[in-house]
Amino acid sequence: MEEAVTNTSSLIFIAKLNIFKLAENIFSKILVPKQVIDELFAKNKPENNFIKKELQNFLKEIEIKNVRDFPLDAGEQAAISLCLEKNVKTFLSDDKKARTYARSLKLETIGTLGILFWNLNHKKITKDDFFVLFKKLIDNGYYLSPNLYSEVMKLIKE
Repeated sequence: MEEAVTNTSSLIFIAKLNIFKLAENIFSKILVPKQVIDELFAKNKPENNFIKKELQNFLKEIEIKNVRDFPLDAGEQAAISLCLEKNVKTFLSDDKKARTYARSLKLETIGTLGILFWNLNHKKITKDDFFVLFKKLIDNGYYLSPNLYSEVMKLIKE
């Protein structure tokens, strides 16, 4: 199992769904740039409690020295910079622009939906579990294009 680096978006959804255990099935640890932690804790949200708890276990806050100037938000810049600095191959993000940019730098990308699918495909969760979590993800403001939504529904009905 390898480490991954996350930006703000995925960490928020993982916390809102409280699926840290599912992420642990894929990654040995998730590294979180200090800039992402600062961005998250600037707002007092209920999911921050889950994140604080996991900072003592599965998540590891990292101070990054050289944040590169990518055409992205500060948290995404820090996360991609951390991947490159620590030679971590996987970037965890639900932001389309950030994922595209990361792939252009030869990083692998996965998002919250990818974590759910990985666990479904490896029989760590059932289709019913997947559907409940998928619905909760959408209810919590996760954006999916209508085409992708249809694809996901088709896949879980097979």
